[in-house]
Amino acid sequence: MTPEQLPIPLPPEPEPPKGLRAFLQYRFLVATLAIILFFTLLFGVGLFQKTTKTTELQPPEPLKVAAEPTQAEVPEPPKIAAPKTPEAIGVPGPAVPEKPQHPPEAPPSLAPAPPPPHKAAPTEKVRGLAFTHALAQIMDDQVNKSLFGWRPNTVIFGKLGLTDNVNNLQLGVLEVARRTIIVLNENMTRFAVTEAHNLQVNEAMNFLMVSPDKYWFPSASGKYREAIQDLEEYGEDLRLGRSHFYSRVDNLIALFSNYRDILGSCYYNLVKDNEADGSPVSWFKTDDYFYFSKGVALSLAEMLEAVQEDFHDELQKKGTHKLLEDAIHALHGASQLSPWVVTNASKDGILANHRANMSTYIGEAEHLVATMQNVLATN
Repeated sequence: MTPEQLPIPLPPEPEPPKGLRAFLQYRFLVATLAIILFFTLLFGVGLFQKTTKTTELQPPEPLKVAAEPTQAEVPEPPKIAAPKTPEAIGVPGPAVPEKPQHPPEAPPSLAPAPPPPHKAAPTEKVRGLAFTHALAQIMDDQVNKSLFGWRPNTVIFGKLGLTDNVNNLQLGVLEVARRTIIVLNENMTRFAVTEAHNLQVNEAMNFLMVSPDKYWFPSASGKYREAIQDLEEYGEDLRLGRSHFYSRVDNLIALFSNYRDILGSCYYNLVKDNEADGSPVSWFKTDDYFYFSKGVALSLAEMLEAVQEDFHDELQKKGTHKLLEDAIHALHGASQLSPWVVTNASKDGILANHRANMSTYIGEAEHLVATMQNVLATN
């Protein structure tokens, strides 16, 4: 290789200034501080604007009106000396008859007399408020008030099945809410099939039909909260007379028909020995059937208590109050069963068969609801 072909060394690159070199070395820290400073400034400006608006919206102080002078402050008129009588001069005058003395009258009070007490007119009970509130309440208890909220659509508790007992209880409550809102939307809010659906109830029904394990787009828990809000708006419209609730016997029969189907399905799952494919009921499915039935009993008891209030006249005419109270009592008994471990022993074994214990209450409630349905259907 000739000297002309040898590589020529490049001159060393100039080093950046010290300030630029420090900036490049800590550029991520500087960027993070800049972002934090930006959001802090943004939050401070928003807080200042909010405080300024609050100050501007404060009502002006009321004008002080000078108080009227009281009786004590009114100056007394000057006293004029009375003329001297003849007796005072020494000349006897005519006899004047003595006037009877009366007690001095009390000076009139300056304060006006208080008005007579106003008796408030008795408020008429609004039909449908108790029923609508109970329907919204059973879902609100599971979505907003229970520990960890709605669990079937969560990754840890729902997908992995870590709390399958609570999940199945919430699914039982959802089944009752779905059957109830269908009857509310199709029957109780319309006088006939030709009347339009109520917008709030129809939207709430669609929201409750979202799959319970839907995590996103849309979220099941989010849609259930919107359904609760729609039911609350419908209840407010009922109170103001802007919506209707028809507490007829035929609507009550349709409601009891759906409740009878739910209880019948739960009773069959509690007493069966084999699944649909012929395999015996697994111990892992036993607690699922048990807690699903418990969720049904828990929510159905609240709905029947609301029926007892809003359909009081219809139940009184047919004489079904006692049947309804017995059904509520049976459902309360089912909702209070809380074993540590759900066992599926034989009917005459040493261990308990909790499915059979639950089926006793569920079967009794199903029989009473079916009896009420038949009594209401008769003339």
